Amino acid sequence: MAFLVWTDKFSVGIKKIDDQHMVLVETLNDLHAAMMKGQAQTVTGPLLKKLVDYTRDHFSSEEYMMASVNYPGLAVHRIKHRDLTKQVEEFIGRFERGEIRINLELLNFLNDWLTTHIQKEDKEYSPWLIEHGAH
Repeated sequence: MAFLVWTDKFSVGIKKIDDQHMVLVETLNDLHAAMMKGQAQTVTGPLLKKLVDYTRDHFSSEEYMMASVNYPGLAVHRIKHRDLTKQVEEFIGRFERGEIRINLELLNFLNDWLTTHIQKEDKEYSPWLIEHGAH
């Protein structure tokens, strides 16, 4: 069973962003599956890095779309992205130094972060982007 199941409640109504969010959910599920199988750092480490790298790319893509339609909340959203990225990078650093392992606490943090960000912050900008023709 998947750790996080994609449903329409996560959709922001913009296909490109929804597709990127689906990749993030899938990667989180892969990370959970690897942890549940007790797979070594050789599997979980690269998955965690993939999640962070893809998140950075996704945030850049979102910010570009917001800028292209002069979204008035871009500056605030960008700060939220930076804060979230910093938190996740701190977890990655601790993981890479062997201070923490991939565990349910970390996965729950990532799950909460992803679902809250999509359902709250991202849904705030989607009406503006849709109304102003962002694709």
